[in-house]
Amino acid sequence: MPEEKFWKITEFAQKISKDMQLKLNDSKGVHYNTVDNWFKKLESSGLHYVNRVAGEKVYDELDLRIGHIIFEKRRANYNLDAIFNLLPEVMELRPALKEPESDESQVVNEAQIYDRIKKEFGQELVKLRDSIFKDAEKLIEEKTKQFQEQLPEPENKEKKRKAKRDDFVTNMKLSMRLDKEAAEEWSKQPESKRMKKTGWFRKEEDLIAREQFIREYKITNMARIAKQAYEEDDNI
Repeated sequence: MPEEKFWKITEFAQKISKDMQLKLNDSKGVHYNTVDNWFKKLESSGLHYVNRVAGEKVYDELDLRIGHIIFEKRRANYNLDAIFNLLPEVMELRPALKEPESDESQVVNEAQIYDRIKKEFGQELVKLRDSIFKDAEKLIEEKTKQFQEQLPEPENKEKKRKAKRDDFVTNMKLSMRLDKEAAEEWSKQPESKRMKKTGWFRKEEDLIAREQFIREYKITNMARIAKQAYEEDDNI
């Protein structure tokens, strides 16, 4: 047995408009104020009663069929009085209750309607909650990925040791290259600078002066030789 559906006035008017658009190809539809007036006049005339839940009107399938008939007849230029006279002949209406407080069946019906609305509202909350959770999980995943991308690479001990060895070898090569250059430059210096007397007729290389010359040459040319080495690496 299909579950009965219920609508509030705005949704109810939209449902009528949609159904009539499909059936009559009517693109105008009907405003909820107009629908509300139809059913107020039905109630005031004692022909048909709309169920209430907590004092608010709730429309069901019977009300929908009535709304369809009124809509179609209004489009055919029938006035409301003529339509209202026709309604009892074509369908069974729900008359107004004189003592709704003592009508147990009406109380049960309202309870069923209330439970139905509460159930549908709860389902919407569950959908909203699930949607929020999914969006939150996606956001957390994206932020975690961004954070991990910003972190430095984990320390690789072998890579670190290799870098140190490479730096040591490079420094040794640069030092040896400077030593060679410095020695060549020292050999080009005048004899008076390179040699020293050790007796009346004897001369020998001034090793102290040589060591000082080489040390000063290396200090002066370290930046130049390092730059040349890096440029050579870039050109490989």
